[in-house]
Amino acid sequence: MEEKHTYRPADTPDKFLPEVLRVNPYSVPDGYFVDLQTYTLQRCKLTEITQDTWTVPTGYFDQLGDRIFAKIEEQQLKETIKGAGFSTPDGYFDQLAEQLLFQQKLSEHAAESGFTVPASYFESLQNNIARRTHQRKDTPIRKISRLRWMAYAAACIALAVGIPGIVKLAIENQSATASHLASVSDQEIFNYLELYGTDDDVMYISEQLNDFDERVIGEGISEEDIEAYLNHTL
Repeated sequence: MEEKHTYRPADTPDKFLPEVLRVNPYSVPDGYFVDLQTYTLQRCKLTEITQDTWTVPTGYFDQLGDRIFAKIEEQQLKETIKGAGFSTPDGYFDQLAEQLLFQQKLSEHAAESGFTVPASYFESLQNNIARRTHQRKDTPIRKISRLRWMAYAAACIALAVGIPGIVKLAIENQSATASHLASVSDQEIFNYLELYGTDDDVMYISEQLNDFDERVIGEGISEEDIEAYLNHTL
């Protein structure tokens, strides 16, 4: 059988490769194995990051609508309000350098802030606050004895029962006075006024004599006026 497509030259023995093929056909860059471990770890981490690329935080879609509306309102607010909303006093930047230099010089010459506190103020501060907040005043509780309580209850009951009786008695006295005045005849009242009346009463009676035939004497006088007159003259 004739050998074809062979890499062995004619002058090369059958058991040996040609000289040009007696080298390692594979090669690696310089320092490849030195950086191999670091490179492998980086590839592993990159694979983990790639797998988590399409994940979303917890509750992302629950808050998505609120965030979208907030962005829309923010954009509308920016379109409505053109200004930034911040302002500085007139001449602020013109005097800014001088103020900064003045503060720097002041801090160099003034080592202390100028404020002092009493000695051991902060050490006793907590105790002072606790003493003021927990200080309580004992309020005396007065207890009413049982006998005095029963006396107050009896007085209230007696007052509640007695008020209707007092009101009824006053109404009966007023009714008795009115009925007593109603029983006095007009002639008796006229005779009394003649004996004990004043000149004004006599003049009033004389003026009313012409009307005796038309009306009874004292017809226009109410019982309250008669009672007031009697109380005044007696």
